[in-house]
Amino acid sequence: MTQLRLFQARPVVALVRGAIGVVTIATFAVSPASGQKDDLAFINGSGSDQSATYDGPTALERGHYAVVIDLDENRLYFKQGDLTLWSAPVGTGTGMRVITNDNDWEFSTPTGQFQVQYKERDPIWIAPDWYYIENDLPVPPANDPSRHREGVLGVAAVYISPSLAIHGTDKPELIGERVSHGCIRLENRYAMRLYHNVQIGTEVIIVGGEQVKKNARVVDLRKGYDPSLASKGGRKKASVDKVYQRWIEMDTDELADVLEEELEEDVDDSRWDEVALILVDRAQNENDEALDVLFERSLDLPTRAIEREWGTLLADVYRRAPEWTLEMLSGRTPRERRRLAGMMVEASVTLYGGDLESRSTPWPTSRLSREAVGRRAGRGWDLLAEAERRHRTRTGTARTRD
Repeated sequence: MTQLRLFQARPVVALVRGAIGVVTIATFAVSPASGQKDDLAFINGSGSDQSATYDGPTALERGHYAVVIDLDENRLYFKQGDLTLWSAPVGTGTGMRVITNDNDWEFSTPTGQFQVQYKERDPIWIAPDWYYIENDLPVPPANDPSRHREGVLGVAAVYISPSLAIHGTDKPELIGERVSHGCIRLENRYAMRLYHNVQIGTEVIIVGGEQVKKNARVVDLRKGYDPSLASKGGRKKASVDKVYQRWIEMDTDELADVLEEELEEDVDDSRWDEVALILVDRAQNENDEALDVLFERSLDLPTRAIEREWGTLLADVYRRAPEWTLEMLSGRTPRERRRLAGMMVEASVTLYGGDLESRSTPWPTSRLSREAVGRRAGRGWDLLAEAERRHRTRTGTARTRD
């Protein structure tokens, strides 16, 4: 196994839009305020040694799902193999270095190969010491409630290390710029989309950014405060999307009609993903009608890219409400059951960036045992088990049991 330590710059092969390039891991450490979920990627001489590991080909080389972030383009790509499912602009680290009497911080977005560690809706930002220092404010005690800030990280966050996340924003006007302290910012629409697309273990590859590091500022606050460090962006009150608000208020039958219309739109104009995610939220709260719409539309999708992304949404519904999803699956026709079970299995295992023969592979049936579910859900469990067998036969993969 090749191990990439974030304090030892070593090469890692990464795929970006089909091209193989060599990038290096950036050095970064945890925040001085340990354990905080904040917007940073630090260099700190006393930081702990964190590492990212991989074994063999990348997820994309194996035809799996992965998130690719190109720091030179400031753009995120959600891909499966060589197929880009969607992309969006991002905000990334400034690369700036700030020196104080007690700390030496570098606000770069690290490059390399990572995996999703966990994800969170409506995350609370715990403001670290550097936020107060940059804004010439007194630094409160580490556990002071005043550090807790709602909305700063947007509607959702996907963490790829304890202190590094891809998250939404309260400053959409700064997307596309190099303004963060290391984290990757997305517009809230895309932060929510990514949240539902990925699972624990999904591979994230970050490349580029060498020029940012070369041109980065060094600010020495031992010589006095620099007003240019003050937080950028006006934190304007977000404008209300009246169309989206109307969708939220619709009943599920009406929303199904809107979904149909959006799926027929040109890809650059369509907002099908936003409509589908409203249905996903309802389905995860065990709304029968919403999951019926998602199941029904799964059978006839307009493009391969939408089909591949749709599987990740079904996998996410199953993640939140597995037994109920199995009950709903068992009520479909035989043809539909086979198709839907196959989509959920394929998405669940190919969202995982690791070895499919390892004990940690997220085979859907491992979420709950056959004996633990009721009779109706048991029929759905059997459908998933059969779909898993078909997947293992097709890919030549064995399943390792505990």
